[in-house]
Amino acid sequence: MEKRLEKSEMRRAELEELMDGSQAFQRRVINDIAAAKTEIEQLYSSLEAEKERTEQLLRSIMPESIADELKASGTVRPRYVESATVMFTDFVDFTKSTQAMNPVALVGMLDRYYGAFDDISARHGVEKVKTIGDAYMTVAGDLNGSGQHDHVAATCAAASEIMNYVKVSLDHTALDEVAGWALRIGIHTGPISSGVVGTKRLSFDIWGDTVNTAARMVKACAPNTIMLSANTAAQLTDPQRVERRGDIDAKGKGTLQAYRLLIP
Repeated sequence: MEKRLEKSEMRRAELEELMDGSQAFQRRVINDIAAAKTEIEQLYSSLEAEKERTEQLLRSIMPESIADELKASGTVRPRYVESATVMFTDFVDFTKSTQAMNPVALVGMLDRYYGAFDDISARHGVEKVKTIGDAYMTVAGDLNGSGQHDHVAATCAAASEIMNYVKVSLDHTALDEVAGWALRIGIHTGPISSGVVGTKRLSFDIWGDTVNTAARMVKACAPNTIMLSANTAAQLTDPQRVERRGDIDAKGKGTLQAYRLLIP
């Protein structure tokens, strides 16, 4: 009996040891599962943040409706818009005035100007297309087929606010920087084609004679003036805001009627 009791005690001790080991194993498994869950939640959060950054980047380089189409299908169908308004801004004597300017200061000033232009354009429903050196290009119109949009009024309102911003900036020169730059703005209304080109570096762009004419208008524009083509002036709902400025000789297009937009 004593031997059996001793053997039973040994078995009980072995069972208790096994049970303790099993419980420790279970605790390790539970802890590992909890740690894995936390890691998965962190990865999901990072993935959502990265997705949001990607979407913000897309929205910053192309209209939202086009970005949504690109995300949904991976491609964007080319669009033809019967009537759109294109605007170019151009700093006067930019190359000459910035030759001796510190590169860091130059980029800082351009960033300040273009950041303000972006905010103003977005507020009026005008889409930034791109910057080309010191030129800033926008388009407004029914790019996504969503309905009516008074793109002429929207672009003229944005142009007026941009011009007022630049005029104020001319009177507030930062230390150790050259004076702010005068601005010219040219606007034309007509048909355009738009689309997204490229594979590794996607780019939203617009094409057509309307773009060329808007570029010609800004080149013939006086400093701190907004020049409208006859097409744009005719479609502005407030004719009192324009005045005839005569004809301009546009390269490759001959003689064009020009109108000045009066800034309120």
